[in-house]
Amino acid sequence: MNTKTIKELVEETLFIHQKVDTVPNEFTLIGQGRSAAVFRMEGSPDYAVKVFYPEFKQLAHQEAAVYERLSHNKYYPELVEVGEGYLVLEYLNGMTFYECLVAGIPITPLMVAMVDDALGYARSQGLNPSDIHLKNIMLTNNNQIKVIDVVRFTQDKDCPHWSDLKKAYFTYYQKKYFPKRFAPIFLELIIRLYRKRLLPI
Repeated sequence: MNTKTIKELVEETLFIHQKVDTVPNEFTLIGQGRSAAVFRMEGSPDYAVKVFYPEFKQLAHQEAAVYERLSHNKYYPELVEVGEGYLVLEYLNGMTFYECLVAGIPITPLMVAMVDDALGYARSQGLNPSDIHLKNIMLTNNNQIKVIDVVRFTQDKDCPHWSDLKKAYFTYYQKKYFPKRFAPIFLELIIRLYRKRLLPI
């Protein structure tokens, strides 16, 4: 039986150059991003623990404030706890849009419309949805859409990521003979070209 607190487990989680180096036995790594890693915790299957890299620890309270403004909306995971450099969130069973493309699971117009609804709700709460990409939109096992990684929803500048994704979706992906399954190496190439503004979108 685990007797350590989440705070103690987080303190035992060490990173080197934004890579996980040491993880307590009670944590299982399930994802990594630019500013944090996400773990499941032994004995707590309903929760995920997001641990920020040391240089981004201050983002924990910033993202918690965003989740609190989005609380009880069906398109966002619920915030359970916030601590120094970490968040405890509702665990989501499902796949990101990125994983759907790799697995060949079709992304439907209804799914795109639900993302629009999610971002519209965030705007209604005075937020500015930003950094919306394939890896932070999830399709849950019960076919619901969840938007994760909302830490940048408070930035001032307009972010074109979602509008560009939608344009590519309706211009290319919706074509009858356009592939619906992609190798990760191909997706990473497209992402790299997009970031360098080398794609005709």
